[in-house]
Amino acid sequence: MGYPAVFSQIVKQIPRSKFESWVQKHEADKGVRSLDSWTWFGALLFGQLTGHDSIRAIERVFATSDPTMKKMGFGPVRKSTLADANRVRSLGVLEDCFAFALSRARELSPKSAFRFKGDVFALDSSTIELCLSLSPWAQFHHGQGACKLHTAIDLAGDLPEVAVITSGRVHDVRVARNLKNPRLLSAGATWIMDRAYVDYGWLSELNQKGVFFVTRAKSNCRFKVRKSRKTDRTRGHICDQEIYLKSQRGRRYKGKLRRIRFRDPDTAKSLTFLTNRMDLATQTICDLYKARWKVELFFKTLKQYLRVKKFLGTSANAVKAQILVALIAYLLVQILRFAHRSYISIADAMAVVGTLLLLKEPLSRLLGSLPRVTRHPPTLQMELDL
Repeated sequence: MGYPAVFSQIVKQIPRSKFESWVQKHEADKGVRSLDSWTWFGALLFGQLTGHDSIRAIERVFATSDPTMKKMGFGPVRKSTLADANRVRSLGVLEDCFAFALSRARELSPKSAFRFKGDVFALDSSTIELCLSLSPWAQFHHGQGACKLHTAIDLAGDLPEVAVITSGRVHDVRVARNLKNPRLLSAGATWIMDRAYVDYGWLSELNQKGVFFVTRAKSNCRFKVRKSRKTDRTRGHICDQEIYLKSQRGRRYKGKLRRIRFRDPDTAKSLTFLTNRMDLATQTICDLYKARWKVELFFKTLKQYLRVKKFLGTSANAVKAQILVALIAYLLVQILRFAHRSYISIADAMAVVGTLLLLKEPLSRLLGSLPRVTRHPPTLQMELDL
C-alpha cells in the first residue's frame, strides 16, 4: 500500500477549501500572477519543517515541478516572487490559519494535568535578535535590533493560545493589557507570570474580572500582614500570608493578596509568590508557578527546531510571516501527536518530521514507540563471540 509523503499528510490538516476562503476574505491573491497564497504558505511551511533558511533552497524544491508538490496543489516558486510575497503579502490569511490550527489542536489535546476548575495559562515573551541596519523597524536598545514574540501557553496541551509579535522595545505588560482573548479573560482562568508582569493596577483589573494569577513578588514590595496561615516548613513553605499592599503603587490593587514564600529544599533558592487564589493549598500554588517552565520549553523548541533565528526577509511583514508559519507548523505537529496518541515529546516529533518530510511513510509509524530490542544474555553472547 502506497502512502503519501509526510509533508502531504501534514498539509492535509489545513483544508484547502478553508484556506481559499481566508484568501478571499483578505483578498490576498488580488493582482497576483505567479505565486498564489497557497503556494506561498506551502513554501514557508516546507522551509520551517525542513530547516531551510534560504529562499534559494526552497526555490530548488518547488521549481522542479515535483509530482509530490503538484499533487498538493503547489505551483513553482521563484526567488524574487517569494521575496516580494514575504514583504507585501497580507498576514490575515496566516493569522486565520493559526486560529484554525489552534482550535483543531485544542479539540484533540489531552485533559489538563491540573485538577481544579478553569484554564491555566503561562504568559511570557522571548526576544529574537535581528540586524538593526537591515531591520530598522526593530529598535531594541544599545544599538541592537530585535523583535519579541509574546504568548500565553495553555498548559493542558502546551498550545500557544495567543501570539503577538512586536518590536523589542515593547514591554510585556503593555501587550498583556491589550489581550482580548475570551479564554484568557474568562472568569476562573489562572495566569502564571514572572515579575515583568507585575503592575498592581492591571492585576486589580484582572481580579475584578474573576481572573486568577500567580506571579513573583518584587523585592521592594511593601505590605501589611492581615492573616498568617499554618505552613509545613519541612516542605520548604516558609510563610503563607494574606496581605494588603502599602506602597503608593501597591494601593492601586484593590483588595487582599496572598503572599507565599517558598525555599527549595534541594537548591535552597527562595521564591516569593503573590496570588489572588485563596482556595488552593500552599504546595499547589508552588506547583503552579513551577509549571511556568512549559512556556520556556515552548520557546526552546521553537528556536531549536523551527526557523525563527534566521529570516528570509528583513521587513516587519516578512519576519512576522515567518514566525506565524513557525507557530502553525508547531500546532500541526501537535495535532498529529494528539491524533495518533503519540507518547514522544514535541521536540522529538519535530525532529522526526523535519528529517523525513518527503518520506512516504504513515505518520502513525513515525510517531509511534520504537520497537524493543531483545538483547542476548551475557553467557549466550560470550558463546557467540567464541
